[in-house]
Amino acid sequence: MIGELCPELDQDSLALDVRQLARQESVDYLFLVRREKSYLFPIYQVYQPESYAYLCWTAYTMTPSPVYAFYLHATHNHMGPTGTAVLLNYAESAADVESAGKLPLRKRAEHLYHQMQTWREYGQDSTLLDFIRAMKGGESAWTQAVKLPT
Repeated sequence: MIGELCPELDQDSLALDVRQLARQESVDYLFLVRREKSYLFPIYQVYQPESYAYLCWTAYTMTPSPVYAFYLHATHNHMGPTGTAVLLNYAESAADVESAGKLPLRKRAEHLYHQMQTWREYGQDSTLLDFIRAMKGGESAWTQAVKLPT
């Protein structure tokens, strides 16, 4: 289903996202796709008002072209990154980010924690390679960016 929704992604853009996943900077990410570009952000950065990630995440609420948003909960094992991917309603997600950004830090952290718990309940476990493959052409970006153990 994801491959049917999303356009073919720019290989360089996707390779940057895959390398970020491989560095294990976070376990929870928000992944944004608009046209052929993708953006992967640690989730706490998106919920930080006025950060680059926040501004990117909320920038496309008035655009007519489709924007696809995903929550990714990444885990790592000997096969590489695995985890949970959840397709989000972009408009609802951007509105949530904006409203949560107005909360005091502690309340925002509580809100984000509950939001992630809810998304994980509805997510489907898969390898992140399968998710990237579904992004039309993403497999070559994956193999360029991540050296999987043999």
